[in-house]
Amino acid sequence: MNFFERQEQARGRTKLLVFLFCCALFATFAAVLALVAWFAALGTETASTGETTSELFVRYLAEPSLVAGVAVVVFLLIGGGSIFKVGELKSLGADGVAEALGGTRISRAATDPAERRLYNVVEEMAIASGVSVPSVYVMREEKAINACAIGGDPESSAVAVTDGALRSLTRDELQGVVAHEFGHLLNGDVKMNMRLIGVLFGLQMLTLLGVGIFRSTLYLSFGGSSDDRKGAGGLVLAIWLFAFGLVVIGSIGVFFSNVIRAAISRQREFLADASAAQFTRNPAGLAGALKKIGALAGGSEVNAARSAEMAHLFFGSVFSGGLMTSLFKTHPDLTERIRRLEPTFDGSFERFREEMTFDAEINLRRAARPLYDGTAASVRGGANGGAGANGASSASERFPKGAAFAAALVDAIATQAAEKLDVAESLLAQTPPELEPLLADFDGARAVLYALLADSNEAVRRRQLETIRKAEGTTLDAKIAVAFRTLAGAAFATRSTVAKLTLPALKTANIAQYRKLRSTILELCAADGTLDLFEYALQASVVRELDVYYRLSRGTKIRFSRFEDVVEPFRLVLTYLASEGAPGDRAAAREAFDEGSGVFYVELEPTPVETRTLGAFSRALNDLSQATPTLKGKMLEAFYRCVAADGVVVEREGELLEAITSALGVPAPVWGRWAR
Repeated sequence: MNFFERQEQARGRTKLLVFLFCCALFATFAAVLALVAWFAALGTETASTGETTSELFVRYLAEPSLVAGVAVVVFLLIGGGSIFKVGELKSLGADGVAEALGGTRISRAATDPAERRLYNVVEEMAIASGVSVPSVYVMREEKAINACAIGGDPESSAVAVTDGALRSLTRDELQGVVAHEFGHLLNGDVKMNMRLIGVLFGLQMLTLLGVGIFRSTLYLSFGGSSDDRKGAGGLVLAIWLFAFGLVVIGSIGVFFSNVIRAAISRQREFLADASAAQFTRNPAGLAGALKKIGALAGGSEVNAARSAEMAHLFFGSVFSGGLMTSLFKTHPDLTERIRRLEPTFDGSFERFREEMTFDAEINLRRAARPLYDGTAASVRGGANGGAGANGASSASERFPKGAAFAAALVDAIATQAAEKLDVAESLLAQTPPELEPLLADFDGARAVLYALLADSNEAVRRRQLETIRKAEGTTLDAKIAVAFRTLAGAAFATRSTVAKLTLPALKTANIAQYRKLRSTILELCAADGTLDLFEYALQASVVRELDVYYRLSRGTKIRFSRFEDVVEPFRLVLTYLASEGAPGDRAAAREAFDEGSGVFYVELEPTPVETRTLGAFSRALNDLSQATPTLKGKMLEAFYRCVAADGVVVEREGELLEAITSALGVPAPVWGRWAR
């Protein structure tokens, strides 16, 4: 199953969740209506009406005013509770939720070798997956082995790992756990899991209301005669019984909601395990982490205050055992998970218990193969990357023509291919060492970003520096000079990778700092009066992601499911791509255009030259971003067929494709995989 199919499946699961929530809502409404009608019937004098209690109960059930009143109260209470919880989680953001779970944020500047290793592994996974590098947190008070992915979209996500996982797992095992969490991110599970928290909280509102009513009447005292006190006591008893009824109804709703949550969660764990094994090409690493959970006395138990509420977010079960584990089992049995990765596993954890160590130094040395440690200038190539490392050391590369190459590129986005992880490791190893200290904090990261936008023309570059000094003063001059000198002549793949590495540090700013940064970026791009493709690609990806993170823009909603709905913006983007791949050669551009449009079996004419502006291109991409995942997958195939029509991928096409994938909200291709 590829990325686009998983995203469609995630949309289907969201619809199922909404349906089940509505069912629970109406069932709860019916139960509360019956409770209110019964108490209303009991409180009515049957002698004055001539009806029995049962007859009154039936009449009240059909009383429009009572039905409407109960419906409004129940729907507002439960719906309002869910909306409140979802809003609370959104306001906290992924970083706030990670901190609420006891996480401490780490960066590239981490000095603890185990934490540094974790950050490197997360970076590798992000670059290989073609998504943003999430915030990285360590739950330092948790000594069991566990991890979780938090957030909605990849642009605003976080990965948290327990200290026990850092100290007791080897690199391969840690990589398997992190790959599992990235599987959840790419499968769309994380967004749905956050919504589940809101649904569960909403269905708890009746229980909370019942408990609140009970507590508010617990210490009431009544004066007056004994008859008055007896009557008041009867009223309090009736209120208690009513409150008890609300607690029972609410508890039943919560029970079944937890059962639904557990059933959905268990199946998604199997898929994330399979994705991680495929991605790392090392099922033994993930299986080893699961075996250590089974061997460890505390297993994967998490003691953070909100861990039970967010149990379905974690790699392993947060419960230590007993009733909670058996009734609301959010994760499959450990033995079953291991056997799907390692069929010969005998189910015994005793041997692994004897072999386990919490000596971080020993586990740091237990990597199966030498990998990037974030300190070397190069492992497989020079600092700026050479051919065979980033695939963009020359102006273009030659590939097989047409459908085969397009299918391979789509597959590179759609699947978690192990080759992408190799390339990501190589690209990260080739990050110039001079940039390492700059990428660790906000000041250095924005200096690198400014250097990436620096124009090759010295006069334009001086104007850009004046713009920066106007916004920042002269404090960044030295860092910008280092970054510009280091990145001069760097290939597109290297520059693109470095741009992605600036994002985690850029997300540590406050909103005022980001607004100033955003304004400066836009001014730098306009300094020469034009907007070239790299500037556009960088602006489209970095600014779009940061806008989502800082909530200056909302995630796109699905509006289009048919090709007919997006044919005009598709035609414009395809025309732009075809003309960039064959500048000045109208025949070759038309051949590339026809190759791409052929994916949809339609005959289209290229968009007229006068409408081919970057502004129109940006608006077209905004429309295409609102298509369904399946339709996006077909359009990307068309774009790649267009690029591959002549068997040559030039850097300008690579820059455009990067902008397109970023705007569509799909993983970007790792271009180093296509090196020759």
